[in-house]
Amino acid sequence: MGKTNGNNEALFHLNDRQRNISDLVDKNGSVRVADLSKQFNVSEETIRRDFERLEKQGLLRKIHGGAIRVEMSTEIPVPKRQSKHMEEKEMIARTAATYVEDGDIIAIDASTTSLLMTRHIKGKNLTVITNSIGVTLELASEQSIRVILIGGYLSEGSMSLVGNFAERVVQDYHVDKFFFSCLGVDFKRGISEIHEDQASVKKQLLSISEKLILLVDHSKFGQKSLIRLCDLTAVDYLITDNRVSINTIKELNVQGIRAIIGEQS
Repeated sequence: MGKTNGNNEALFHLNDRQRNISDLVDKNGSVRVADLSKQFNVSEETIRRDFERLEKQGLLRKIHGGAIRVEMSTEIPVPKRQSKHMEEKEMIARTAATYVEDGDIIAIDASTTSLLMTRHIKGKNLTVITNSIGVTLELASEQSIRVILIGGYLSEGSMSLVGNFAERVVQDYHVDKFFFSCLGVDFKRGISEIHEDQASVKKQLLSISEKLILLVDHSKFGQKSLIRLCDLTAVDYLITDNRVSINTIKELNVQGIRAIIGEQS
């Protein structure tokens, strides 16, 4: 994303390393303190001081362990996320629903693809654990589905509940299958997220689930985000769309990951 004239002026007052950091944030969306410390051969404290200066200039937003682009400091609202790759997400959601069986205890995250999936599981006998208000409302009238909404404080962008309380409650549950999405999928870095609160809840759900089912459209591959959730090889199934590249499918097969291409209606 190009910088404004005001930001260009701010860059003149920075040293070369700080300008490079600003460029990396602008290009990648997020950076990690530990990675930059190694890349520029300086202490992590030096990188944090760089972040402070860059944040004052309005060039990034500091978060725990790193920094992100200013416009990524709040979650993208659900309606805006739903409008991106809608056909592919619907394809993935419909296929994911076929992996839900009567009697299952499933967890569903606050992603838009998971929300779409809930429309295809109605009528089944299930227990659904979620932090998504959208999922809860979608299933509220289903007599055969017991919904457990994880408590916490409201994250308005994703219309979900997050925080330490939500994480503590999750620890007491057992889940057969966890359906979730993420911001980035990279063969080396694994599965990653940008927002710490969402990542923390997802990590707790990952830890109590027997099977992990990742729902990601083609645009998520090759992306690296700030907070690593788990290795890609940890998932039992990866459901994606038919626009994913042949090379990506080959690499998934090499790593022994069960990749499923969503079916069109």
